[in-house]
Order: sequence, then C-alpha cells, then structure tokens
Amino acid sequence: MSATPIPAACAHRPRRGGLVVPYLSFEHNDAVAFGTADPIKRDRCFEHRLCQICENPLERRFYVVVRPQDVGFGYAPEPGLHPPCLQYSEQACPMLNGTAETYREGGVSRSHPALRTCADPDCRRCAAGFGQRGPERTASAAPDWDAWMLPLDAYQLRRDGRKILGISLDLAPLRIRRILVSPERESALRMIAALADLGR
Repeated sequence: MSATPIPAACAHRPRRGGLVVPYLSFEHNDAVAFGTADPIKRDRCFEHRLCQICENPLERRFYVVVRPQDVGFGYAPEPGLHPPCLQYSEQACPMLNGTAETYREGGVSRSHPALRTCADPDCRRCAAGFGQRGPERTASAAPDWDAWMLPLDAYQLRRDGRKILGISLDLAPLRIRRILVSPERESALRMIAALADLGR
C-alpha cells in the first residue's frame, strides 16, 4: 500500500508504514490505532466541517462514506472527506478496498500501545475511553460501502441530545459511488434496475 499516491492535501500528515495517518485516527502514547476513531477528533470534524483524513475544511462538495443501514438510520456516522482523500482511502483502507473481510474481533487489542493508560491524570483520551470500536462492529462482516457526494451548503448534523450521531442524509445526494458491493447486494441492485426498466 505504500505505493498508493498521497493527495497533496495530506502532505502535512504524519505517515506510518508508508500510509498517511488520518486525522480521525486514535493517537496516544506516540502510537496510532489505525481504523479506530478518536472521539474528540470525530466531534471536532463534525462541528467544524473538517475532512476526517487531512483535517482541512470541507469544500463546496464533499463525500460521506455510508453503509446501507446508515441510510436507514438517516445519518453518516463518520465525518466527511474531500474527493481526493476519499480516493486515497478507497485504495489504502482495508475496509474499503476489500482486503479485510471482517472487523477486528474485540476491536483494537487493549495491549495496543495507543490504548494503554498513560501517566497523565488529566488525559482527555484516557477519559474518552480510548476510542474503542462499538460492539455492533466487533468481528462483524465487512459491510457494503457507498460514497455519497453532498453539497456543503446542505451540511447538517444529526444529534441525540448533545451527542453528535453523524451527518444527516435527509437529502438527495448529488452522486452515489459504489465502493464495495457484496455479491448479494450486486444481485439485488441488478434486480432493482431490471424492475425499473420494466416500469419505463
């Protein structure tokens, strides 16, 4: 994956193993837990309309990465991305490029250096629970992924009280790109397209 071209917007981001460390990644104890979101950074991205990869402000059109069930919930649970940052993620992220068939069992290991409690009693990341992945994703099969292009002027957050759930999907996307499609979903999409053709 080290040969994956890095977007210019990510030139300032640190790298590990040749990969860009996404801004959203959980970093602690001078270590990075790839694939694990930092809850503090997540909320900052949402509130300030920042790209989850490069940390720069989102522009006029941006993408959100969604699973089919996210559409039913009505929100994208992860922050938006610039088009080049999405393209990079599609190639570099195992969950998006299809090389990971399941989420890690138990999430990131508690022995991971980034998840160990540090010596700072006021550490916000220790207090935030180390960014552990929720049980609904632990060891579950990798989902299908789509990328919805949305206009920045329609950017709205979905909340549950004070908690930010994600970016609202209560509008028609400008474009939908299929990123990862299971054989079952591909068959269903073909059937839907065939039915739509019959109705014309």
